[in-house]
Amino acid sequence: MGNLAAKLRRQKQKRRGSMQTQRTSNNSKNGDGQSKAIPRQAEHSSTTFKQTNKNTRIQNTAMGNLAAKLRTKGKPGRSASIKTHRSSKSGNDQQSENTFKLLLLGAGESGKTTILKQMRFLHGEPLSSKELEKFKSVIRSNVITAIRKLMGLLSLLGLEGELSDNEKEAFMHLTEEFSNLEVRATLNVHENIMLEHWQAIQTLWSSEVMMHVWLQRAACNVIDGHKLFLDNISRIASTDYSPTSGDILLARERTYKEKRRIHHVDGANFEFYDVGGQRGARREWIKSFNRNVDAVIFVVALSEYDQMLNENRRTNRMVESIELFKSVCNNAAFANKPVMLFLNKKDVFADKIVSSDIGAQPPFRDYTGRPGNFDDGVEYFVKKFMDCLFNPENHERFVHVTNATDPSNMLFVLNSTRWIVMRENIESSFGRGVF
Repeated sequence: MGNLAAKLRRQKQKRRGSMQTQRTSNNSKNGDGQSKAIPRQAEHSSTTFKQTNKNTRIQNTAMGNLAAKLRTKGKPGRSASIKTHRSSKSGNDQQSENTFKLLLLGAGESGKTTILKQMRFLHGEPLSSKELEKFKSVIRSNVITAIRKLMGLLSLLGLEGELSDNEKEAFMHLTEEFSNLEVRATLNVHENIMLEHWQAIQTLWSSEVMMHVWLQRAACNVIDGHKLFLDNISRIASTDYSPTSGDILLARERTYKEKRRIHHVDGANFEFYDVGGQRGARREWIKSFNRNVDAVIFVVALSEYDQMLNENRRTNRMVESIELFKSVCNNAAFANKPVMLFLNKKDVFADKIVSSDIGAQPPFRDYTGRPGNFDDGVEYFVKKFMDCLFNPENHERFVHVTNATDPSNMLFVLNSTRWIVMRENIESSFGRGVF
């Protein structure tokens, strides 16, 4: 660590001397006593990312190039460099300097909270019995929400007559039960209904008619991952049910207020801020913008290119995400901050594009890629997001194609994010070229 500290100090002194010489030279040339700004060059030495433009890097997280590069560079060296740089701090100052703040932004149901859950499973403490009980109620409530949306779509499509007598009886029974359900019923109310009527739900869900409805689920905005809950309804309804980690990752509970989570990884504190993504919750974003974060993680659900907002049925969800990304990336609060774009739910996207053509969606009729092709679809949407940058030279953008419910995929992505943030933090202090 001492050798590294000495090396960093020499580089810093050398850089200062070079900058001073440049300033002196510029002053003598200008003759007006003002020095020219020294342009800060973007670093392009990483072999991990496919270059799409000067300051954008796309990472296919199925590849392990970054992990290999980090092993070559040496993780201990990077960790030590941060500790060396901050060795002059003590007490609370040192703890504060060793904390990296990351802000999670994105539209509703993009997967921001799922990323935090995965981070906890990978680096945090186990869930308490109280938390497990709450997730049990949330998951059972999610079952009710999913089947209600699908039943509404079934009726809209006029398919009640296609149900068998047994299935029709289950449909009518559930329709009557749900008609008495308040719009904002509590989790416990939903849970009790699910436990009482799960067999009728299972009968209806197992019908061929419902499978046809499921293929058109984009029209009712049912959450794709909740198919697992409907497929496993007997397990979820059992008296000894305990949610698995997979269940918890898929559980959907709306975020209303900012959530703060701290995880300790390799001697550093990573402080995550998660805020609600629905339109009504975005007024709270301004508080997070003022936190002077070290990096922004903007999460987008790739699979929502053919869905509309719950808040406005005329607005495409992907279009909404692109506009949000534009406003976030070009906000002065994040100037010279690394912004990581997480194109999430790649597994759902891969399944959906087979039957739902990107080019058939009104906002994306300019799509010229191969129908049903994953790589073409991803490249198209990456370009859509990058095209909305007013100043591409402002700072680097990193793009990750992710599946937040896949532990191995997210472990790789989160480790990549961790080293990117640490690298950017060191280079902001010592200048480019340290790594």
